[in-house]
Amino acid sequence: MQPVYIQRIASIHPPKDHSPENNRPYLQASEPDYKDIITNATLRRRMSRIVKMGVACGLECMSELSPEKIQGIITATGLGCLTDTEKFLNNLLDNEERMLNPTPFIQSTFNTIGAQIALIHQIHAYNMTYVHRGLSFESALLDAMMKIEEGSENILVGAIDEMTETSYTIQQRLGMLKGIAAGEGAQFFLLSREAGEHPLAEIQGVETFIGKQTTEEISSRIIRFLQRNGLECQDIQWLVTGKNKKQHNQDDSHEQTVDNGNSIYEELETNLFPESVHLSFKNECGEYPTATSYAVWKAVNESANCTTSTHILIYNHHHSINHSLILIRKSV
Repeated sequence: MQPVYIQRIASIHPPKDHSPENNRPYLQASEPDYKDIITNATLRRRMSRIVKMGVACGLECMSELSPEKIQGIITATGLGCLTDTEKFLNNLLDNEERMLNPTPFIQSTFNTIGAQIALIHQIHAYNMTYVHRGLSFESALLDAMMKIEEGSENILVGAIDEMTETSYTIQQRLGMLKGIAAGEGAQFFLLSREAGEHPLAEIQGVETFIGKQTTEEISSRIIRFLQRNGLECQDIQWLVTGKNKKQHNQDDSHEQTVDNGNSIYEELETNLFPESVHLSFKNECGEYPTATSYAVWKAVNESANCTTSTHILIYNHHHSINHSLILIRKSV
């Protein structure tokens, strides 16, 4: 598959200082003033929080390109519009399944964000949403790369997930967030077929695999992935991994769960990439299904000042089941 070029990026994510004004047990995104981005007040009032986050982030990312030049909008989400889903289900219970307002249900569908961006700018092009758990963003990225390989010039790709108190409580009860700092965010990328004058970075390859894997199996997959792209482990300057941030005030068993998940990353850093710069991203954005979109945003953003050509490998696993590799090259 041919490489694609990242021309613009946008992100709405938790602040780095992690000093929230409330006592929420998860990392909450720092939202912009939406009035300057989504100018239609009526439309803005009807949007839920995640829809405003996603639409604003997408509009910001494509702001310097004419909408007529966008030949596809591809979005990804692991859990979708949770607030609207909860609102609809609560109304269902409160009203005993009678006289229901359909608006929360309509706005809770997974494709709402991509559709809203298209409606605002009247973009009558390919529009797809991927909901593939911890591989949703990677699926959207692969689809965009295939569309570009087929001849599309510019594709807008985004990933959005929100965290609510109800969702957090449910995931805690299911044991999915033992000792892990959960998070949320929205990231969008404008991908193009041609490099242009000043591309931010180049995506050279994406690979996904699923299931419980030993460190040796993961290492073998990484080596083969790099070889298919003409590289060896020593050619990777930056290794970005999904080490989870430990949540405070957790018991020892929860800390052990986090340590087990992080040990895979640490072994890869030591055994395969001892000379690379080691970065992590979930300590900043928290754990959520499309967190790798923040990893790509961070890699592109922090490599902006690189003075030499830099190969960046992102490896992440979501609950040790959904694994992904993303290879990025920053040229100078």
